[in-house]
This record gives sequence, structure tokens and C-alpha cells, in this order.
Amino acid sequence: MTLTAYARPLTDRIVLPVAKGLVRMGATPNWLTVSGLALVLAGIGIVLGGHEQLGAMVMALATVVDGLDGAVARLRGTDCAFGSFLDSVADRVADAAILGAAAWLVRDDSLLFIVAMIALAAALITSYIRAKAESLGWQATVGLVERPERMAVLILGIGFGFVPAAVWFLAIGGLVTVSQRLRCVTRQALH
Repeated sequence: MTLTAYARPLTDRIVLPVAKGLVRMGATPNWLTVSGLALVLAGIGIVLGGHEQLGAMVMALATVVDGLDGAVARLRGTDCAFGSFLDSVADRVADAAILGAAAWLVRDDSLLFIVAMIALAAALITSYIRAKAESLGWQATVGLVERPERMAVLILGIGFGFVPAAVWFLAIGGLVTVSQRLRCVTRQALH
């Protein structure tokens, strides 16, 4: 079980009142999804411009904005397949962009750059396994490092200057997660 599962009751108590306020203001889930992605990309631009802490703060704000879209959709009664699709695509773009920025930050060290690329591949494969499994009627929500943990480690790593440790953690944790999800799906497929 991941940190996300343990934190869910706490985050729900915080997210719901904020989501209700956003609904009253007229915010839509798709607007929040697109705004969250735009903020991620802006934060990355700031990081690549040499202002890692400020960029990390913008990316942290982006994850908060993006984390509200599902709650707003449920409260508005507008949760739909397209919104889910848009959110998933935006999440994959954000994952790739943030991991790409981390790779850029360690580009002068060949080993760290390779480790960052492994972390990126593991993150994308982790998400793909779940999507493909669910399209076939199986579940694949297990794993050591899911998206919230990935984003927290990356954003903190960028903001506080420990990108090398972050990419090592995400590469190893990502490979473990891929393995866990593959094992989970294999068990379901063979029974």
C-alpha cells in the first residue's frame, strides 16, 4: 500500500471544501486539468531558467490545482469519459515534462542522466500497465511509487537541490512498481 492510500482520508477532508468553493465560482474540471498542466509547464520553464525553488513552488501549486479536477467533476455531476481521458493525458505530459526537467538538471553526469531516463520510462510504463489492464477488465493499482509519490519526490528534489537522490529513488522505485503491477496483472490473467 502506498502513501497515497494512507493520506486519502486527510486529503479528502481538505480537498472537498476547496472543490465546493471552486464549483460555486464556476470552475470546471477540464479547466482545472488544463490549468494544472499549464502551471507545470510554466514551473518547468522557471526551473530551466535557473530558479529551481520558485519553479518547484509553481509545480507544487500545479499539482494542487490538478488534484481538484476529479472532486469538482463529482460535485458538479459532470464526471465523464472525456474528462478522465483528458486528465490522464495531461498527467502523462506533466510526468514526462517534470522528469525531463530533472534529467536536464543532471545532464552533465552521464550516469545520473541514464538513471533519470530509467525513472521516466518506469513512470510512463507504470501508468500504461494500469491503463491497459483496466481496458482488459483487470486491476493494477498496486505499487511502491505511484504518481503522487513521484510528483512529491521530484518537486521536493528540484526545489531543495536533491535531484540526484530523487532520480535514483524514482528509477529503483519505478522498476519495483512496474514489477509489482506486472505480477498483479499476471495473477489475474492466469486465474
